[in-house]
Amino acid sequence: MGLESIMFGKVFESVRGLQVVTLTIALLAAPIAFGKSEYLIVYVSEMTEMDSETKGSYPKLASLLSQYRSESPVAFVSGGGNLAPSTLSSLDMGSHIIDLLNSLEPAAMVVGKREFSFYEDQLSLRAYEAAFPFVSSNSTDKLTQGRLDGTVDQVVVELGDLQLGILGILPPNTLEEYNVKRVVLAEDPVELIRQKAEALRASGVDLVMMAYSCCYRDYLNRYAEFDELVTSGVLDFALGKDEHLLLTDNPEMVKHPNHIWIAQGDEVAIIRIHKDENNHFLFAASKESMNNYEADADVLEQVEDYNRRLDTLLSEPLGRLETDFSTHLPSIRSRENPFGNFIADALRNHAGADIAFLNSGFIRAERDYVAPIELTRRDILAELPFRDHVVLLEVTGGQLLAAMENSLSQIEDMKGRYLQVSGMQVIYDSSLAVGERVIALKANGQTVQENQVYRLATRQFIANGGDGFDMFLGSKPVPYEGQTTRLVSDLVIDAIQVARSIAPKVEGRLQDVAQVERP
Repeated sequence: MGLESIMFGKVFESVRGLQVVTLTIALLAAPIAFGKSEYLIVYVSEMTEMDSETKGSYPKLASLLSQYRSESPVAFVSGGGNLAPSTLSSLDMGSHIIDLLNSLEPAAMVVGKREFSFYEDQLSLRAYEAAFPFVSSNSTDKLTQGRLDGTVDQVVVELGDLQLGILGILPPNTLEEYNVKRVVLAEDPVELIRQKAEALRASGVDLVMMAYSCCYRDYLNRYAEFDELVTSGVLDFALGKDEHLLLTDNPEMVKHPNHIWIAQGDEVAIIRIHKDENNHFLFAASKESMNNYEADADVLEQVEDYNRRLDTLLSEPLGRLETDFSTHLPSIRSRENPFGNFIADALRNHAGADIAFLNSGFIRAERDYVAPIELTRRDILAELPFRDHVVLLEVTGGQLLAAMENSLSQIEDMKGRYLQVSGMQVIYDSSLAVGERVIALKANGQTVQENQVYRLATRQFIANGGDGFDMFLGSKPVPYEGQTTRLVSDLVIDAIQVARSIAPKVEGRLQDVAQVERP
């Protein structure tokens, strides 16, 4: 059997009145005598790619886990955020990530916002495919007034003679950014965690940890409160991923050594737990890169098998690119982008609309394209992994202005709501207060009038109010000539194939006067 930890039992306990579901998992190490009482927690988060130097490698993580499991009992915890976006996720909605994680045997995966990339039902399907629990402690399904199907409230891991309780927090911006309609979050996650941690300890759990998604400027005050939960002993550990480096820039928010956050895709947090002769616990935390390990052969073969299938599907050349562009975050989420222009134009032309736009968070590959090259189907699906359709709306100028202010409201953090546009010119000042940043707004060369009606082509996600675009919730989609149910990525692929050669460029559609050098 070797030294790999295995799951051998699952016990569910449901208390409807308290909306609590506890899953108990026993992890058995091989029957050998360790020289000392040591236990390990291994934590990673947001591994959206199968094998990447910068975003995490499942084959290398497998080798890291194998090494540590040969030394001590290990509880491997994934912080979630794994199911999207990636090229293959656009086809299988994250199933391949679950397959890879099953090979690595996590004790649990905390539900993060990206688990909602394909909406609630697909999240539930992925949870049932997993040989490990999906944990979300602060969310409730509106339909059932209980847990979202397939998720649990908390997990207790039996790690040798140690019981470890695991809680997970879904961040509040999930509902807005991912247009989640069925889920309600607890109003006070700090008090919720306090209550659940105390209940776990009362049930005999030795240690309690919490994992959460990080980091959001409007949620920074919570991190100091999470830190206090560790400092006061309510939690033994709090673990997070500093996605936008906001905690890195604000180190005063996190002070306790057991409040640990990782900042890079290849980073792994390691917590060593020692029990002394008086049964007191001692802790030591560190971080290391999974890139320091050779790829595990079996998991690498899984990855290569998926890649072979992708190669067959996606190697088709589409057309020639004649100009350079980048889809790295600063290039796509804070200014006009050539590729963003091309996509917005494709939406507008397809629907016969006056104007079009899409949120930059829809564009995901973070690559540099140096012309001349042949674009392939793989390139487009890597950039546009989310499965979404075009919607034509009739909207007023007032709604457009509100949409543009929302687009610019979090530009400092390079949030995905920043719009790429077609048929429009937006002049703005990012240094002004939120809600007052648009200076001039034009549609097809004419100043937008508050009560005038415009035909807008956009994503279904935006039409449904995702990313804070709730100004469109009252606008009903209208039919248009040539309407199809094809995905946005398909329409972009069609546009490249028809053109055979494309040369997207910046045209002055989005102009930030704060970035213009003043005399």
